[in-house]
Amino acid sequence: MTIHLSTPQTRHLRAGLIALFVASTILVSCKKNTRDDTVTVLYAGSLATAMENGLGAAYSKATGYAYKGEAQGSLGGARMIHDHLRSPDVFISADPTVNETVLMGEKNENLVSWYATMASSQLVLAYNPKSAFADKFQAAAANQIPWYEVLRLPGVRFGRGDPTTDPKGYRTLFLFELAGKHYKNPEIPRLLGDPLNPAQVFPEIVLLARVETGQFDAGIFYRHEVVAHHLPYVTFPAEINLGYPQFAKLYAEATYKLPSGEQVQGAPIIFTITIPRAASHPAAAEAFVRFMLSSTKLLEGFGFGAIDHLVAGDRDRAPATLRDLFSGASSP
Repeated sequence: MTIHLSTPQTRHLRAGLIALFVASTILVSCKKNTRDDTVTVLYAGSLATAMENGLGAAYSKATGYAYKGEAQGSLGGARMIHDHLRSPDVFISADPTVNETVLMGEKNENLVSWYATMASSQLVLAYNPKSAFADKFQAAAANQIPWYEVLRLPGVRFGRGDPTTDPKGYRTLFLFELAGKHYKNPEIPRLLGDPLNPAQVFPEIVLLARVETGQFDAGIFYRHEVVAHHLPYVTFPAEINLGYPQFAKLYAEATYKLPSGEQVQGAPIIFTITIPRAASHPAAAEAFVRFMLSSTKLLEGFGFGAIDHLVAGDRDRAPATLRDLFSGASSP
């Protein structure tokens, strides 16, 4: 008969081995049964409030996937993807041409092969309701005085986006160029000074805060931005606000050359959405795109305009699960 002696040391050793076995079993089980379902979305900075205070949470509630977003100027964000500084699951741009020039084609490593049009917007002049000039902006909103005359007043602090990184920045240049022709007043574009005027130009993600806090009296924004932030605003005529497809030829008369040498021209404001080639969570990305393209009423509530969802680029590279949402083909 063999006698097994039990000592405190052996009992401790046995207990330790059992604990180690249980812990390793749980760890292996967790690795098998859990996955990272967080979709990462790099989006145009003007979408920040809508994405972080509504759309992101609504997507998670509807799909069960977690959401993580980052706001950047569309050009700047696309360049981050191009330079492999960011690798989002989804990219939302405020301008279709950003996809074409920075992310698509062999010269751009085919980082993006397709994109879909998601929503529209238009430019407006938002102002701080506590501004010393608020009554003047209110009068302009009521068409009692020209909006550009308010901007001429001594002491008015006016802000706009950076045209080198932000489509809204060069669209503001288009707006003023078109306004000069529309009103037959060449002084209107001169209100901006140099395209990169440091007294006016600020990054997209901080410009709205400057108006809200009173550092600026007013600024040029997309309508959906000011709707989300409950700011009063002055609307522009359809011929200059870049919000109406029927005026596309007129908008195209305005142009701007980027520091890269690429020339951009005026066009209706269209937001696009795509899944970059290097997306780490394709299922969550597809769910996010489907959610956004299927949430027209929700987007309208945030101040966006509804449009047909057209696909550009290589439609066959778009996930098969999304193709039923595309109503046709598009080109920038």
